[in-house]
Amino acid sequence: MAATTGDREAGWREAYTRVRKNPLTPVDRTNRARLRAMGFDDLDPGVEWLDLGAGDGNLSATLLDLGVRRLTALEVQADLATRVPRGAAVVVGDVRALPLAGGWVSVAVVMDVLHHVPTDDLDVVLGELARVLRPGGHLLVCEPAPTVVRAVLTVLLGSPLASLTAFSRDKRRMVELEADTLVPWLRGESDFAGRAASAGFVLERTTRRPLHTLRRFRFRP
Repeated sequence: MAATTGDREAGWREAYTRVRKNPLTPVDRTNRARLRAMGFDDLDPGVEWLDLGAGDGNLSATLLDLGVRRLTALEVQADLATRVPRGAAVVVGDVRALPLAGGWVSVAVVMDVLHHVPTDDLDVVLGELARVLRPGGHLLVCEPAPTVVRAVLTVLLGSPLASLTAFSRDKRRMVELEADTLVPWLRGESDFAGRAASAGFVLERTTRRPLHTLRRFRFRP
């Protein structure tokens, strides 16, 4: 019997949880480096922030520790949302239909989320972000990039070497379960930058890392 969407999501979530708990995953340090690469230090931590696709709350924890005082964390999986740290207002909801009022968010952060969204739904997500962001607000996006380093890691995860540790097995499992959306994203089929421009987002900076591309947009409807 073929795995259902629910089965894939549950399997991915289980592997994700184990990876996040592994000491080989320097989550907070990585989050801080990515945020600073996207210009966090010249944004106001006192305005309304949104952590879109908050997962287990690791990014929310970093944002709170960096001084963000008004933070909303949105996560579609209710069990993951329970792990978001105190200090953030937790909302359970889908990125394609944000249960949030329009025009009240000043900064939205989307980290390793959009490559899980089917390409056909990206315009809907960008439309929702445009709806909730204030004019002049910022959108920070960090997503996987088709780099040489990622290609090498993908080969290694597909080899027998990936069976040697629980960490690499979980990483391989995550890649397998998100392949339906990750592969088109890495192939550039989403044309995310073009879609964002059409939705009113002006690209302010791009930073390329070994595994990710980090972008900062300003919303100008």
